[in-house]
Amino acid sequence: SDMSGQIPALMENTWYLLQQGGWVMGAIFVAGQAGWYFVCERWWHYRTQRCAVPELLRGAENNPETLERKLLSDRRLRGVFAEVVRALSEVRPQGREAMVRRSREVLQASGTRLNRHLSTIAVLAGAAPLLGLTGTVAGIMATFRVITSYGVGNPSMLAGGIAQALMVTEAGLVVAFPLLILHDQLQNRADAIESECVAGATTLIRIFSREAA
Repeated sequence: SDMSGQIPALMENTWYLLQQGGWVMGAIFVAGQAGWYFVCERWWHYRTQRCAVPELLRGAENNPETLERKLLSDRRLRGVFAEVVRALSEVRPQGREAMVRRSREVLQASGTRLNRHLSTIAVLAGAAPLLGLTGTVAGIMATFRVITSYGVGNPSMLAGGIAQALMVTEAGLVVAFPLLILHDQLQNRADAIESECVAGATTLIRIFSREAA
């Protein structure tokens, strides 16, 4: 019952903040929601792409045929490294140069997919404080308009513009700070996945280039 009562109160407070902050607060709210959507989407994508490449290649046999069958039948094989293994398996009979060329193509395409939306998160994180600054300027201008019209004798009328300026500034910083940290974490995860796959592809090419025993 407490939770059911908190949700309407939260929605009411959110609506109040959007009304007080005007269109700038609405833009910050939309930027924050979009940023968190892309963060969750990237987090889930990396979770499906990550596989323990060192564990898969631990104790790798020098026999290409044996290693290929072992990897393709391993249930832990998934994501980018699975694409690398299948691509190398297809072109293995054509020799080392073909495998190097094919692995580069796969890794380049997968790298583009891994970094997708990361720049969007960074842009949204950078835009939120700028929107907050816009709201600050709008609030100060509103305050000066009140001073021009009514003077400084009515503090309650002056408080509206100042409150809007501070509220929107705070909202922009609150939205930007976690998005910047999460963008850095997601970028590190994407780089780690790509590095593991490059190292794994190098190992596979070295083994696949040998003659089968």
